[in-house]
Amino acid sequence: MNYQKIFNKSLLPSLISALILPVCAVSAYGASSIEEVVVTARKRQESIQDVPVAVSAITPGQLERGSITSSLELGKIVPNVELHETAIGSESLSASIRGMSYDDIEKSIEPTVGVAIDGVFLASNSGGVFDMFDVASVEVLRGPQGTLFGRNTIGGVISVNRTEPTGEFGIKLEATVGDQDMTDIKGIINMPLSDKGGIKLSFKKIDSDSHVYNTTLNARRPMRDSETMSVSVKYNFTENTSAQVTFDSYDHHTTAADNLFVATGFLESIGFNAGAAASEADNWSTSPQQLPLTAYLEGDNTTLKVNHTGENYEIKYIMGIMDYEEDVDEASWGLPQVFFPVARDQTFKQTSHELQYISDYDGPMNFVAGLYILEADSNITSGPIQNFDALHFLDSTAYFGEMSYEINDLWSVTLGARYTEEEKELNSASYTSNEARLSDSRAPADLINLANPTFEDNNTSFRAVLQRQIETGMVYASYSTGYRSGGFFNRGVTAAETLPFASEEVASIELGLRMNPTDNSQINVTYFNAEYTDKQVTVIVPASDSSCNKEQNEAGNVTCSFVRNAGEATMSGLEFEGVLMPTDALTLRLNFGTLDAEYDEYIYNGIDIANKARILYAPDFTAYFGAEHTTDRAGGTLTLNLGFSHKAEVETQADWSVYSSVTGPQVTLESFQTLDLSATFMKEMGDGTLKLRVYGTDVLEDGNRVGRRYDAGAFAWAEPVPRRQMGVTLGYEF
Repeated sequence: MNYQKIFNKSLLPSLISALILPVCAVSAYGASSIEEVVVTARKRQESIQDVPVAVSAITPGQLERGSITSSLELGKIVPNVELHETAIGSESLSASIRGMSYDDIEKSIEPTVGVAIDGVFLASNSGGVFDMFDVASVEVLRGPQGTLFGRNTIGGVISVNRTEPTGEFGIKLEATVGDQDMTDIKGIINMPLSDKGGIKLSFKKIDSDSHVYNTTLNARRPMRDSETMSVSVKYNFTENTSAQVTFDSYDHHTTAADNLFVATGFLESIGFNAGAAASEADNWSTSPQQLPLTAYLEGDNTTLKVNHTGENYEIKYIMGIMDYEEDVDEASWGLPQVFFPVARDQTFKQTSHELQYISDYDGPMNFVAGLYILEADSNITSGPIQNFDALHFLDSTAYFGEMSYEINDLWSVTLGARYTEEEKELNSASYTSNEARLSDSRAPADLINLANPTFEDNNTSFRAVLQRQIETGMVYASYSTGYRSGGFFNRGVTAAETLPFASEEVASIELGLRMNPTDNSQINVTYFNAEYTDKQVTVIVPASDSSCNKEQNEAGNVTCSFVRNAGEATMSGLEFEGVLMPTDALTLRLNFGTLDAEYDEYIYNGIDIANKARILYAPDFTAYFGAEHTTDRAGGTLTLNLGFSHKAEVETQADWSVYSSVTGPQVTLESFQTLDLSATFMKEMGDGTLKLRVYGTDVLEDGNRVGRRYDAGAFAWAEPVPRRQMGVTLGYEF
C-alpha cells in the first residue's frame, strides 16, 4: 500500500473528516467521558488538550496493562517514535523521533532525543533503557523542544516521573515469571516521616536467559542480571515549601543476546556468513557466537528537588548527579571464533542544576523563566586492537524563558527563547599496541596520535505559537528551533578522527488540532515540517579508505570512524491520536504517524550523495490500535487489553558513499507488526488489593527478529530481539 499517496496533502482534509465523523456518530450513543490528562510539557501543569505541543501522555495503568514494561516499548504506542537498545552499550537507548536519531554509544556525541527522569536530563544515552516500575507519569514530546528543555532535544523529549513518598504506611509487591526463565521481583515500601513527610524504599531484581540459542555451546547464555534499589525522602518544611532527596543504586550485569556476523567480499567467500544464514532460516533464533558480549553498568544517582509555592508563583530547584562505571567486552561478533576483540572501561559523571520560576497570575500573561547548568566528564580506555585513552569534559550554561499571553477569549500567543553557552575539551591518546597503552613508561614511538582539541559554541533557540480556541477544542500554529551540540568522536585514534565537528540545527513548523467532539471522544492531529542543517553523520570506513592515514593502517586497525556535518535534510509528516469510549467499560485508541524524511544534500569528500544516502531509523508509517475492556468478575474486576502496532521498514548504519544493496551487507530492517494481549484481575482482599495478570507480547510470532543492524565498514552484525513472550504477574498492594 502506498501510504505516502494516502497521506498526500491534497487528501488530508478528506482523511481527517473520514476519521472524525464516524467517531462523532458512535460517540453520540456513549454515556461515558474521557478523564482529563494533566501534563507538564511547558514546565507547568496543564490539560493535554490545552497544550500547543505534540505530546503523548501514558498513564501507569496504560503502561502495565499494555505490556509497556521498559522505556524501549514506548515506541509501540507513540506515533513517529522508534526506540531500540545498542547491545554494545550499557543500558543504552538509541532513540529516533520524526527521523532525528542517534545510534552509537560515545559520551562525546550528543543524543537527538532528550531523556529526563524526575526532571534530570541524561547527558548521554547510557542508562536510557530502564524499567517502567514505580512510575507516576510518562510524557513523550515530539519535535524540537529547545526553548524549555534545551540542547539535544531536536527530535523530542521522553520525560518520566516516579511516584513521590506518600507519607503513609503502605507496601506494593509484585513477582513475574516468564519465558527464558525470566524472574522479576519488585516492591515499594512507603513510611511516614513524622507528620511532615515520608520515606519511600523501592527495589527491583530481574534475571533471565537469552532468547538466542547458542549453537557452539548448545545452550542459552544467562542474559539479564539486574538489581536496582532506591530510597526517597520528602519533607514538608511548611505548607508551601518541600524538599525531596532520592538516591538510586544500580548494578546491571548484562550479557547481550548473541549477535550474527554479516560479511562481504573475502570473509563472505570463506564462510563467515554461515551463522547468520542458519539463524535467518530458523527465525533468527540461533547464533554460533563463541564468546559473550558483556556490558556492565554500575553506579548511583542522587536527585534533589525543592519546591516553593507563593501566592501567584512557584519556584523549583532540581539537582541531579549521575556517577557510574561501564565495562564492555566483545570478541566474537556472532562468530564461532575470536574476531576483533574490544575491551572498554569507562567512567562517567554528570552534575546538573536547574532553577525555574513559574508564574500563576490571574491576568492574561504567565511565564516560565529559568537557569540550567550542566557539567559532565568521561574517561574511556579501550583495546586491544584500537588502543586509545580519551578524557572528555563538558560545561554548559543556559538561560531560558517562555511567555504566554491571552489576547482575548479566543486567541493567545506564546513566545520563548533559550540562550546556551558551552565548552568541550578532549584529551585523546592512541597507541601502536595494547602493551604500549598499558605500559607505565611510554616512548614517543608508542604513540599514533596525541590530541587535545577544544570546542566552544553558543546558540539561541526560539519558539512562537499562535493558538485559537474552537467550539470543541483548539488549533495552533508554531515555529520552533533547536540544536544538537557539536564536539568530538572520542574513539578516534588518528588526527583526522579527533577533529571537532559543528553543531546542527533544526527549524520546525507545526499545525495542530486538539479537540473533543463529544465527552467520550478525543482527536489530536499534528502536521509538521522540519528543516535540518549541518546534520551530523557517523561514518565508519575500512582502514584502507583514503580518509584514513597510513599510521592507522600501520597500527593494524581495520576501521576508522568520523562524525561529519554532512549537509541538509527535510522531515515532514502527519500524526493522529484518537480516543473513543463507547461505554464506561470499553476504551479504544488509534494512533498513527506518517514520515517523509530525505536528504536534500549530503556532501561526502566533495561529492553530493543525497540521492544514495538514507535517513536512519525513519519509518514512513507507524500505527497503533488499542482496546481495553473492564468488567466485574468473581468479586473483583477483570480488564482485558489488546494492543496492535505496526512499524514500516527502516534503514540502519552504512557508508552510503560506497554502499550497494546488491553486494550488502543488509542494513534494512523489515517492517513488522506486534499483537500484545493481557488479562488483569484485581480483587480487594483484607486491607489491600490482590492482582493477577497474564500477558503475551507479539503473540502471533515465534522466534526472533532483527532489531538492529550495524555496518562497521570492514564487517557488520545483526542483533536479534525476541518475539512472542508469555508471563504471569502476581502482586499485592495496601
